[in-house]
Amino acid sequence: MKPYLKPLSYLYERVVSIKNSMYDRGMIGAYKAPVKVISIGNLTVGGTGKTPITDFCLKALVRDGKKVAVVSRSYRADASASVRVDVTHPHAARYYGDEPVLLAQANPEVTVFVGDSKWRTAEYSTRNHGPFDVIVVDDGFQHRKLHRDFNIVILDATEPWSNYQVVPEGRGRESWDGLNRADLILFTKCNLADEQSLKQVQSHLPPGKEILYFGYDIVDIHNGEVTVPTETLRGKKLFLVSAIARPDVFEKMMRAYGEISKKSLHYRDHHQYSNEDAQKIAAEFEKSGCDYLVTTSKDAVKLRRLLPDPKKLWSTNLQVEEFGDKGRLHEIIGQLFS
Repeated sequence: MKPYLKPLSYLYERVVSIKNSMYDRGMIGAYKAPVKVISIGNLTVGGTGKTPITDFCLKALVRDGKKVAVVSRSYRADASASVRVDVTHPHAARYYGDEPVLLAQANPEVTVFVGDSKWRTAEYSTRNHGPFDVIVVDDGFQHRKLHRDFNIVILDATEPWSNYQVVPEGRGRESWDGLNRADLILFTKCNLADEQSLKQVQSHLPPGKEILYFGYDIVDIHNGEVTVPTETLRGKKLFLVSAIARPDVFEKMMRAYGEISKKSLHYRDHHQYSNEDAQKIAAEFEKSGCDYLVTTSKDAVKLRRLLPDPKKLWSTNLQVEEFGDKGRLHEIIGQLFS
Protein backbone atom coordinates (compact mmCIF):
# COMPACT_ATOMS: atom_id res chain seq x y z
CA MET A 1 0.00 0.00 0.00
CA LYS A 2 1.14 3.58 -0.68
CA PRO A 3 1.25 5.47 2.65
CA TYR A 4 0.41 8.83 1.08
CA LEU A 5 -3.03 7.48 0.15
CA LYS A 6 -3.99 6.81 3.76
CA PRO A 7 -5.08 10.41 4.57
CA LEU A 8 -7.28 10.47 1.45
CA SER A 9 -8.85 7.16 2.44
CA TYR A 10 -9.46 8.49 5.95
CA LEU A 11 -11.26 11.57 4.60
CA TYR A 12 -13.37 9.50 2.22
CA GLU A 13 -14.26 7.06 4.97
CA ARG A 14 -15.29 9.88 7.33
CA VAL A 15 -17.57 11.44 4.72
CA VAL A 16 -19.27 8.09 3.99
CA SER A 17 -19.54 7.32 7.71
CA ILE A 18 -21.22 10.67 8.43
CA LYS A 19 -23.68 10.13 5.56
CA ASN A 20 -24.55 6.63 6.82
CA SER A 21 -24.98 7.93 10.35
CA MET A 22 -27.44 10.56 9.11
CA TYR A 23 -29.50 7.86 7.39
CA ASP A 24 -29.36 5.62 10.46
CA ARG A 25 -30.66 8.46 12.66
CA GLY A 26 -33.40 9.42 10.24
CA MET A 27 -31.82 12.81 9.52
CA ILE A 28 -31.97 11.97 5.80
CA GLY A 29 -35.11 10.32 4.49
CA ALA A 30 -35.30 7.41 2.06
CA TYR A 31 -37.88 6.59 -0.61
CA LYS A 32 -39.95 3.55 0.38
CA ALA A 33 -41.35 1.69 -2.60
CA PRO A 34 -44.84 0.16 -2.34
CA VAL A 35 -43.36 -3.34 -2.90
CA LYS A 36 -40.63 -5.50 -1.37
CA VAL A 37 -37.13 -4.30 -2.20
CA ILE A 38 -34.08 -6.58 -2.21
CA SER A 39 -30.64 -5.04 -2.64
CA ILE A 40 -27.72 -7.06 -4.02
CA GLY A 41 -24.49 -5.14 -3.60
CA ASN A 42 -20.79 -5.06 -2.78
CA LEU A 43 -18.49 -3.62 -0.17
CA THR A 44 -15.77 -3.03 -2.78
CA VAL A 45 -15.72 -1.15 -6.08
CA GLY A 46 -16.53 -4.09 -8.31
CA GLY A 47 -15.49 -7.45 -9.62
CA THR A 48 -17.14 -9.55 -6.92
CA GLY A 49 -19.21 -11.61 -9.35
CA LYS A 50 -22.44 -9.83 -8.50
CA THR A 51 -24.18 -10.27 -11.86
CA PRO A 52 -24.30 -14.11 -11.77
CA ILE A 53 -25.74 -13.98 -8.23
CA THR A 54 -28.32 -11.38 -9.30
CA ASP A 55 -29.29 -13.60 -12.21
CA PHE A 56 -29.52 -16.58 -9.81
CA CYS A 57 -31.89 -14.64 -7.52
CA LEU A 58 -34.04 -13.39 -10.38
CA LYS A 59 -34.58 -16.91 -11.66
CA ALA A 60 -35.51 -18.08 -8.15
CA LEU A 61 -38.09 -15.30 -7.79
CA VAL A 62 -39.59 -16.04 -11.21
CA ARG A 63 -39.84 -19.74 -10.35
CA ASP A 64 -41.81 -18.70 -7.28
CA GLY A 65 -44.27 -16.85 -9.51
CA LYS A 66 -43.18 -13.34 -8.54
CA LYS A 67 -43.47 -10.38 -10.86
CA VAL A 68 -40.02 -8.85 -10.68
CA ALA A 69 -38.50 -5.49 -11.57
CA VAL A 70 -34.76 -4.80 -11.58
CA VAL A 71 -33.44 -1.32 -10.88
CA SER A 72 -29.91 -0.48 -11.97
CA ARG A 73 -27.84 2.58 -12.69
CA SER A 74 -27.02 3.41 -16.29
CA TYR A 75 -23.30 3.41 -15.50
CA ARG A 76 -21.13 4.64 -18.38
CA ALA A 77 -24.16 4.39 -20.65
CA ASP A 78 -26.11 6.96 -22.67
CA ALA A 79 -29.44 6.72 -20.82
CA SER A 80 -29.87 9.32 -18.09
CA ALA A 81 -33.60 9.58 -17.36
CA SER A 82 -35.28 6.47 -15.91
CA VAL A 83 -36.24 4.06 -18.68
CA ARG A 84 -37.20 0.43 -19.25
CA VAL A 85 -34.49 -1.65 -20.92
CA ASP A 86 -35.39 -2.73 -24.45
CA VAL A 87 -33.03 -5.49 -25.58
CA THR A 88 -34.10 -4.98 -29.22
CA HIS A 89 -32.54 -1.50 -29.21
CA PRO A 90 -29.83 -1.55 -31.92
CA HIS A 91 -27.24 -0.22 -29.47
CA ALA A 92 -28.79 -1.59 -26.27
CA ALA A 93 -25.61 -2.15 -24.26
CA ARG A 94 -24.27 1.31 -25.06
CA TYR A 95 -27.58 3.00 -24.29
CA TYR A 96 -28.66 1.11 -21.15
CA GLY A 97 -25.40 -0.43 -19.88
CA ASP A 98 -23.88 -3.88 -20.28
CA GLU A 99 -25.05 -5.56 -17.07
CA PRO A 100 -28.71 -4.39 -17.29
CA VAL A 101 -28.92 -5.64 -20.88
CA LEU A 102 -27.30 -8.94 -19.95
CA LEU A 103 -29.79 -9.46 -17.10
CA ALA A 104 -32.73 -8.50 -19.34
CA GLN A 105 -31.63 -10.91 -22.08
CA ALA A 106 -31.17 -13.76 -19.60
CA ASN A 107 -34.49 -13.11 -17.84
CA PRO A 108 -37.22 -12.16 -20.35
CA GLU A 109 -39.91 -12.54 -17.65
CA VAL A 110 -38.26 -9.76 -15.62
CA THR A 111 -38.59 -6.03 -16.35
CA VAL A 112 -35.28 -4.17 -16.08
CA PHE A 113 -35.03 -0.41 -15.56
CA VAL A 114 -32.05 1.93 -15.56
CA GLY A 115 -31.51 5.58 -14.73
CA ASP A 116 -29.05 7.94 -13.10
CA SER A 117 -30.69 7.56 -9.67
CA LYS A 118 -31.80 4.20 -8.29
CA TRP A 119 -34.52 5.56 -6.00
CA ARG A 120 -36.02 7.68 -8.78
CA THR A 121 -35.87 4.69 -11.13
CA ALA A 122 -37.61 2.52 -8.52
CA GLU A 123 -40.35 5.14 -8.17
CA TYR A 124 -40.64 5.37 -11.96
CA SER A 125 -40.91 1.59 -12.36
CA THR A 126 -43.78 1.18 -9.90
CA ARG A 127 -45.64 4.29 -11.06
CA ASN A 128 -45.43 3.58 -14.79
CA HIS A 129 -45.01 -0.16 -15.21
CA GLY A 130 -46.33 -1.89 -12.08
CA PRO A 131 -47.68 -3.64 -10.24
CA PHE A 132 -44.66 -5.71 -9.18
CA ASP A 133 -44.19 -8.08 -6.28
CA VAL A 134 -40.55 -7.18 -5.72
CA ILE A 135 -37.83 -4.81 -6.89
CA VAL A 136 -34.28 -6.15 -7.03
CA VAL A 137 -31.75 -3.32 -6.77
CA ASP A 138 -28.60 -4.14 -8.68
CA ASP A 139 -25.54 -2.79 -6.82
CA GLY A 140 -27.67 -1.05 -4.22
CA PHE A 141 -25.88 -1.47 -0.89
CA GLN A 142 -24.51 2.09 -0.72
CA HIS A 143 -27.63 3.70 -2.23
CA ARG A 144 -29.26 4.57 1.08
CA LYS A 145 -31.79 6.93 -0.52
CA LEU A 146 -33.83 3.87 -1.53
CA HIS A 147 -35.25 1.91 1.40
CA ARG A 148 -34.76 -1.83 1.10
CA ASP A 149 -36.33 -4.72 2.98
CA PHE A 150 -33.35 -7.05 2.62
CA ASN A 151 -29.64 -6.39 2.03
CA ILE A 152 -27.52 -9.07 0.36
CA VAL A 153 -23.81 -8.20 0.34
CA ILE A 154 -21.35 -10.08 -1.86
CA LEU A 155 -17.73 -10.57 -0.90
CA ASP A 156 -15.18 -11.93 -3.36
CA ALA A 157 -13.41 -14.92 -1.77
CA THR A 158 -10.32 -14.16 -3.89
CA GLU A 159 -10.06 -10.59 -2.53
CA PRO A 160 -7.22 -10.27 0.01
CA TRP A 161 -7.97 -8.63 3.35
CA SER A 162 -5.70 -5.66 2.54
CA ASN A 163 -7.97 -4.66 -0.36
CA TYR A 164 -10.83 -3.82 2.01
CA GLN A 165 -9.18 -0.55 2.97
CA VAL A 166 -11.33 2.34 1.73
CA VAL A 167 -10.45 3.86 -1.66
CA PRO A 168 -8.00 5.10 -2.81
CA GLU A 169 -5.80 3.07 -0.42
CA GLY A 170 -7.83 -0.07 -1.07
CA ARG A 171 -10.97 -1.06 -2.97
CA GLY A 172 -13.56 -0.46 -0.26
CA ARG A 173 -16.54 1.80 -0.98
CA GLU A 174 -17.03 2.19 2.76
CA SER A 175 -15.48 0.81 5.92
CA TRP A 176 -15.75 -2.84 6.90
CA ASP A 177 -18.24 -1.78 9.59
CA GLY A 178 -20.78 -1.29 6.79
CA LEU A 179 -21.34 -5.05 6.86
CA ASN A 180 -23.38 -4.53 10.01
CA ARG A 181 -26.21 -3.37 7.71
CA ALA A 182 -26.13 -6.65 5.75
CA ASP A 183 -28.92 -9.17 6.26
CA LEU A 184 -27.04 -11.87 4.37
CA ILE A 185 -23.40 -12.21 3.31
CA LEU A 186 -22.40 -14.24 0.24
CA PHE A 187 -18.86 -15.28 -0.62
CA THR A 188 -18.35 -15.83 -4.36
CA LYS A 189 -15.55 -17.53 -6.36
CA CYS A 190 -14.85 -19.84 -3.42
CA ASN A 191 -13.51 -22.50 -5.80
CA LEU A 192 -10.82 -20.03 -6.92
CA ALA A 193 -9.82 -18.70 -3.50
CA ASP A 194 -6.76 -19.25 -1.37
CA GLU A 195 -7.99 -20.94 1.83
CA GLN A 196 -5.76 -18.95 4.18
CA SER A 197 -6.76 -15.60 2.67
CA LEU A 198 -10.43 -16.53 2.88
CA LYS A 199 -10.09 -17.53 6.54
CA GLN A 200 -8.45 -14.17 7.30
CA VAL A 201 -11.39 -12.27 5.81
CA GLN A 202 -13.89 -14.56 7.57
CA SER A 203 -12.24 -13.85 10.93
CA HIS A 204 -13.29 -10.18 10.63
CA LEU A 205 -16.96 -10.77 9.82
CA PRO A 206 -19.53 -9.28 12.23
CA PRO A 207 -21.14 -11.91 14.48
CA GLY A 208 -24.66 -13.19 13.94
CA LYS A 209 -24.70 -12.87 10.14
CA GLU A 210 -25.73 -15.81 8.00
CA ILE A 211 -23.05 -16.57 5.41
CA LEU A 212 -23.45 -18.56 2.19
CA TYR A 213 -20.72 -19.75 -0.18
CA PHE A 214 -20.73 -19.96 -3.97
CA GLY A 215 -18.35 -20.97 -6.72
CA TYR A 216 -18.34 -20.17 -10.43
CA ASP A 217 -17.49 -22.47 -13.29
CA ILE A 218 -17.39 -21.84 -17.02
CA VAL A 219 -19.55 -24.64 -18.44
CA ASP A 220 -19.51 -23.70 -22.12
CA ILE A 221 -18.79 -20.98 -24.67
CA HIS A 222 -20.86 -19.77 -27.59
CA ASN A 223 -20.47 -17.51 -30.61
CA GLY A 224 -24.10 -16.42 -30.89
CA GLU A 225 -25.07 -19.44 -32.98
CA VAL A 226 -23.06 -22.42 -31.76
CA THR A 227 -22.45 -23.58 -28.19
CA VAL A 228 -19.57 -25.91 -27.29
CA PRO A 229 -18.36 -27.27 -23.94
CA THR A 230 -15.27 -25.71 -22.37
CA GLU A 231 -13.49 -29.04 -22.82
CA THR A 232 -13.26 -28.05 -26.49
CA LEU A 233 -10.61 -25.52 -25.46
CA ARG A 234 -8.27 -28.12 -23.96
CA GLY A 235 -4.77 -27.50 -25.28
CA LYS A 236 -5.89 -24.61 -27.49
CA LYS A 237 -4.38 -21.13 -27.61
CA LEU A 238 -6.79 -18.51 -26.27
CA PHE A 239 -6.85 -14.78 -26.95
CA LEU A 240 -8.83 -13.06 -24.18
CA VAL A 241 -10.48 -9.66 -24.29
CA SER A 242 -12.42 -8.11 -21.42
CA ALA A 243 -13.48 -4.88 -19.75
CA ILE A 244 -14.14 -6.07 -16.21
CA ALA A 245 -12.90 -5.11 -12.75
CA ARG A 246 -11.00 -8.36 -12.15
CA PRO A 247 -9.54 -9.60 -15.46
CA ASP A 248 -7.06 -11.68 -13.45
CA VAL A 249 -9.89 -13.93 -12.22
CA PHE A 250 -11.26 -14.36 -15.76
CA GLU A 251 -7.77 -15.30 -16.93
CA LYS A 252 -7.32 -17.75 -14.06
CA MET A 253 -10.56 -19.52 -14.94
CA MET A 254 -9.68 -19.73 -18.63
CA ARG A 255 -6.13 -20.93 -17.88
CA ALA A 256 -7.67 -24.16 -16.60
CA TYR A 257 -8.69 -24.96 -20.18
CA GLY A 258 -6.17 -23.48 -22.57
CA GLU A 259 -2.99 -21.49 -23.08
CA ILE A 260 -3.57 -17.73 -22.64
CA SER A 261 -1.94 -15.39 -25.14
CA LYS A 262 0.33 -12.74 -23.66
CA LYS A 263 -1.17 -10.36 -26.23
CA SER A 264 -4.65 -10.61 -24.65
CA LEU A 265 -6.37 -7.24 -24.22
CA HIS A 266 -7.94 -5.81 -21.06
CA TYR A 267 -9.89 -2.56 -20.91
CA ARG A 268 -11.28 -0.50 -18.06
CA ASP A 269 -14.36 -1.92 -16.32
CA HIS A 270 -17.58 -1.19 -18.29
CA HIS A 271 -15.54 0.16 -21.22
CA GLN A 272 -17.75 1.08 -24.17
CA TYR A 273 -16.03 -0.54 -27.13
CA SER A 274 -15.65 1.58 -30.26
CA ASN A 275 -15.32 0.47 -33.87
CA GLU A 276 -11.62 1.25 -33.58
CA ASP A 277 -11.35 -1.04 -30.54
CA ALA A 278 -13.08 -3.81 -32.46
CA GLN A 279 -10.74 -3.41 -35.43
CA LYS A 280 -7.73 -3.58 -33.11
CA ILE A 281 -9.05 -6.66 -31.30
CA ALA A 282 -9.72 -8.47 -34.58
CA ALA A 283 -6.27 -7.57 -35.93
CA GLU A 284 -4.42 -8.56 -32.74
CA PHE A 285 -6.30 -11.84 -32.59
CA GLU A 286 -5.34 -12.69 -36.17
CA LYS A 287 -1.67 -11.79 -35.53
CA SER A 288 -1.58 -13.88 -32.35
CA GLY A 289 -2.22 -17.15 -34.15
CA CYS A 290 -4.62 -18.19 -31.37
CA ASP A 291 -7.40 -20.70 -31.90
CA TYR A 292 -10.17 -18.89 -30.02
CA LEU A 293 -11.07 -15.26 -29.29
CA VAL A 294 -12.85 -15.41 -25.91
CA THR A 295 -14.63 -12.76 -23.87
CA THR A 296 -17.08 -12.57 -20.97
CA SER A 297 -20.85 -12.57 -21.43
CA LYS A 298 -20.93 -8.97 -20.17
CA ASP A 299 -18.46 -7.86 -22.83
CA ALA A 300 -20.12 -9.86 -25.59
CA VAL A 301 -23.33 -7.79 -25.48
CA LYS A 302 -21.24 -4.76 -26.44
CA LEU A 303 -18.51 -6.21 -28.60
CA ARG A 304 -20.09 -8.87 -30.82
CA ARG A 305 -22.00 -6.46 -33.05
CA LEU A 306 -18.84 -4.39 -33.70
CA LEU A 307 -16.48 -7.12 -34.91
CA PRO A 308 -15.99 -7.66 -38.67
CA ASP A 309 -16.74 -11.37 -38.15
CA PRO A 310 -18.92 -11.74 -35.01
CA LYS A 311 -18.83 -15.55 -35.22
CA LYS A 312 -15.15 -15.48 -34.26
CA LEU A 313 -16.03 -14.10 -30.83
CA TRP A 314 -16.79 -16.73 -28.20
CA SER A 315 -18.32 -15.71 -24.87
CA THR A 316 -18.33 -17.68 -21.64
CA ASN A 317 -21.36 -19.04 -19.82
CA LEU A 318 -20.91 -19.05 -16.03
CA GLN A 319 -22.62 -21.60 -13.85
CA VAL A 320 -23.26 -20.72 -10.20
CA GLU A 321 -22.49 -23.53 -7.78
CA GLU A 322 -23.82 -23.50 -4.22
CA PHE A 323 -21.44 -24.79 -1.57
CA GLY A 324 -22.87 -26.18 1.64
CA ASP A 325 -26.62 -25.77 2.14
CA LYS A 326 -27.94 -26.02 -1.42
CA GLY A 327 -31.16 -24.13 -1.98
CA ARG A 328 -30.68 -21.96 1.10
CA LEU A 329 -30.50 -18.67 -0.82
CA HIS A 330 -33.75 -19.49 -2.62
CA GLU A 331 -35.33 -20.39 0.72
CA ILE A 332 -34.24 -17.12 2.35
CA ILE A 333 -35.62 -15.04 -0.51
CA GLY A 334 -38.90 -16.94 -0.38
CA GLN A 335 -39.25 -16.25 3.35
CA LEU A 336 -39.47 -12.52 2.62
CA PHE A 337 -42.94 -13.08 1.18
CA SER A 338 -44.32 -15.41 3.88
